[in-house]
Amino acid sequence: MEYLALPFELKEDYLSRTENLKESIVCSIGLLLSTRRGAMHFLPEFGCDIWEMEFSDIYTANKATVRASLRNAIAAFEKRLSDVSVSFSTDAGNRPHVLGISVKVTGLYREDGEEKKFESSFLLG
Repeated sequence: MEYLALPFELKEDYLSRTENLKESIVCSIGLLLSTRRGAMHFLPEFGCDIWEMEFSDIYTANKATVRASLRNAIAAFEKRLSDVSVSFSTDAGNRPHVLGISVKVTGLYREDGEEKKFESSFLLG
């Protein structure tokens, strides 16, 4: 079995790739939402502010502010998505051991000249 190691070596056929635009957007947003702002020294603005919060703050914070912060991060770094909307809940569904929040991202993207709806959920924490 092969695993990715750091540092990444960007050479042909080394990292998995996809030809599915929606899947690419999902991966991009997943990376953005799971990265603390400032963690990438070559692009310190990349990431989201939710990692600056204490876990307990997620439940007491102004939810509109948190949603706006996530939406702004996605709008800044995932230009293929427009009309971005972010919602979240603490409901882990059928996974009661999960302590994080579920972030649902919706928006629109263009593929083959056609506007399509984007919707995906990400578990943080």
